[in-house]
Amino acid sequence: MFRDVILHNPHLFVYSYSDKGIIPFKHQFQTLYHAMLMRPVRLMIADEIGLGKTIQALLIAKYLDFRGEIEKALIVVPKVLREQWREEVKRILEEAPEVIENGSEIEWKLKRPRKYFIISIDLAKRYTEEILRQKWDLVIVDEVHNATLGTQRYEFLKELTKNKDLNVIFLSATPHRGNNRDYLARLRLLDPTIPEEISPMHERKIYMKSRGTLVLRRTKKVVNELEGEVFKKCHFGAVVVEVSREEREFFEELNRALFELIKDQADYSPLTLLAVIIRKRASSSYEAALKTLTRIVESAYISGQERARGVESYIEKIFRMGYEELEIEEFNEIDDAIHKIIDEYRGFLTEEQLERLRRVLELGKKIGSKDSKLEVISDIVAYHIRNGEKVIIFTEFRDTLEYVLERLPDILRRKHGIVLEKDDIAKLHGGMKSEEIEREINKFHERANLLVSTDVASEGLNLHVASVVINYEAPWSPIKLEQRVGRIWRLNQTRETKAYTIFLATETDLDVLNNLYRKIMNIKEAVGSGPIIGRPIFEGDFENLWNEGAEEENREVSEYELILASIKGELKGYAGALVRTLRILKQKVEGAVPVNPAGSIRRELEIILEDTPDVEVLKKIVNRNVPNPFRLVRGLLREAEGIEGIRVLVKGYDGSMDVYYAIFYDEDGREIYRYPILAENGKYLVGFNLLKRISEVLSKEYKVVRGASEEVDYKVKTLVMDNIYNLIVKKYLEYDSLNIKEGKIFKRLKVEIKKALEVKGISEEEFEVIKRVPPEIMEVLGLDSTKIELPTNEYLKIFERNFVPLDKILESEKKAMEIVMELEKSRGYNVEDVSLREHYDIRAFTDGEEKYIEVKGHYPMLLLAELTEKEFEFAQKNEDKYWIYIVSNIAKDPVIVKIYKPFSQDRRVFVVKNGEDVEVNINIEIKKKDRHLLKLS
Repeated sequence: MFRDVILHNPHLFVYSYSDKGIIPFKHQFQTLYHAMLMRPVRLMIADEIGLGKTIQALLIAKYLDFRGEIEKALIVVPKVLREQWREEVKRILEEAPEVIENGSEIEWKLKRPRKYFIISIDLAKRYTEEILRQKWDLVIVDEVHNATLGTQRYEFLKELTKNKDLNVIFLSATPHRGNNRDYLARLRLLDPTIPEEISPMHERKIYMKSRGTLVLRRTKKVVNELEGEVFKKCHFGAVVVEVSREEREFFEELNRALFELIKDQADYSPLTLLAVIIRKRASSSYEAALKTLTRIVESAYISGQERARGVESYIEKIFRMGYEELEIEEFNEIDDAIHKIIDEYRGFLTEEQLERLRRVLELGKKIGSKDSKLEVISDIVAYHIRNGEKVIIFTEFRDTLEYVLERLPDILRRKHGIVLEKDDIAKLHGGMKSEEIEREINKFHERANLLVSTDVASEGLNLHVASVVINYEAPWSPIKLEQRVGRIWRLNQTRETKAYTIFLATETDLDVLNNLYRKIMNIKEAVGSGPIIGRPIFEGDFENLWNEGAEEENREVSEYELILASIKGELKGYAGALVRTLRILKQKVEGAVPVNPAGSIRRELEIILEDTPDVEVLKKIVNRNVPNPFRLVRGLLREAEGIEGIRVLVKGYDGSMDVYYAIFYDEDGREIYRYPILAENGKYLVGFNLLKRISEVLSKEYKVVRGASEEVDYKVKTLVMDNIYNLIVKKYLEYDSLNIKEGKIFKRLKVEIKKALEVKGISEEEFEVIKRVPPEIMEVLGLDSTKIELPTNEYLKIFERNFVPLDKILESEKKAMEIVMELEKSRGYNVEDVSLREHYDIRAFTDGEEKYIEVKGHYPMLLLAELTEKEFEFAQKNEDKYWIYIVSNIAKDPVIVKIYKPFSQDRRVFVVKNGEDVEVNINIEIKKKDRHLLKLS
């Protein structure tokens, strides 16, 4: 029962992993509860960044494993997350997974006898056939939004998940990226019965019915409503950096050159795209700008007129204002995609335009080692490292990342006296191998104080060991701010967090700050504590960062258009368009992926929410005084046993209680869930409260007797239907019953209530009787305590210790012999007393049968027989004819119990009622005693 309570109560199941660093949260209980109750598990965990999606998926995997439903599971992840998942599988599932790192390993690693296999999606998509040959019981896909419609990733997942009986879990903080068709395609991977063509009205039905069934989405706000303040404050800071004369000249000339480059061009021409790329790179770092300019002006002239058709495709994929990461599958970083664009389109530049860009390049080279942005960033880094905090610097570009790694340590040493050796700085970018990523993440967790990372490398990583994020360049899409901050502002973050975004005091950067950031965000001029850096720092609270009251314009805008407007000097009119774009995007996401409100989650979990175990009671139940009983609990979960109704009689307990199992069966008759419920005097308990109450009652002396009755408390079924079935299961059935769907995905369920335990209190007098007499015998003979003569303690002591029979014992043996001989005579046997010459007492025989009977007699009710070693040997040698008759309660109403083959596995026990034998199912305990007597006479 303990196993079933822990295994099938999501709160207690999660709690049993608290020694693994898992803190139980209510939204995680909801996810696990749904997975417990429905088959197959087809679920998208679409929580905001930082709410523990990985842990939720692995707890579901562990639950299915304990239930014996998983032999082989595949975990598909972005390459950068392979090592993080390896460590989480080892920590939570307590098993070493098989990690497939390259194509040469596919065949032989998939054949290894492991339960969990991890592979990157970009490797898996190239070996679809080999992977599909395996029989998978569970597939987990992390960052599933990266599998967009029309990509190889999507086609691979479509093949992998098309078996409707397969358990599938998708994870994504951004499942909907502004495109309804793409989002529906992802839902169709979970539920292939959603039709390919669907009207907008039917789309909305799918979205509403999939909330809380196919898709679970919770936010930090919802978690705080459920738990109190889980997420500490996250502060946003906009930092303005003064620039040198050389830096200002560089940016002024760059702006003039870019304006000249686009002034006679269409908005979506190759030259305009090149100008936007140069502007985007220059807003990051001088290094990125100079590398881009050098690549453009120093390469041989190659005409690229015929390749102009790709412009809008590149813009769509790289500059869209949405939740998407880089979608060009063949590139590791955005740098690679930009280099490809430059190589394709630099041939459109005239010699005059190239010459102007060369002048800009020369100005950039004059800046030299003086980098005002990097100097201020060193101030921020030094302040927080001295404060004992770890810092992450995010940049869009790998070129900038390498530049920061090369220059920042020298500035920190020179300006602040902070020495950061190679092991004190970690780096992450998309071009790294798995072992390099693992090494760098471990370095950052264990000893490094600073991490420099690109966005591609950071996706999905748990980096809450840090509490400070620095945006090296101001993202044109505010959504990127949320995604970066989400790496540190997440569950288990113990500090308040801070996010800095750096702006240069140049015309272009101040234009972005004043006309975009300050208008769309609730930020105000900062006062008070913090590093003394730059000039006015603008601050905001990340929880209320976006200005909901900002004035909108009747248009949408992309990142590309914003950068282009910045080059044209027209950014002032774009704040309203950006607000509208973000709002429409948010509305699209919330319309298609509505958040599960806190009140709904509470209602679903109401029956299990008061279940946090008392560790001392838990230790008592597992009967081990250990510092941490949870490993013992998880060991117990592996021991599966069926339900056997039993009855327990408790001495001195004033009452009665019953424990019922609510058992859920699918349409194939397979049990998928069972939940114990205790009924006592009109009250109902579940979970740990049930265990605690049973433990309290059974702290008194008790005896387990024959099976429980089949009576059912029908209020239990009402409780189950109202609080489990109708709240959760019914929603899945309603979703599946949508007439627009082309079939059903979830199994139909039926619920049965079975009694597992019946506990009754009895008086001390009655309890003393059942200690001596099996209730089965009492029931067969219709005896009550008034008809039973119990042995006194003195009698028991004498019987146990004295070798010389007392007169009373001899007298009871003689009376028992008379009773047995009369009984056998009445049944037509010839009887002979052979007690003085054989190793048994009575020979009973007829023409066709012979019995050897050992007789034991007791004046009180005492069902006990003691044999000498010789008698025992005789009984074994002649077991087919051997019987023991125990005649007890001679003082009041003799009770005869007959045991055939008493020392054999197939022994049988009978009670004599009105001269007839009634077979009863009674356990017999056999003990061997050695005695030595030394007597001086």
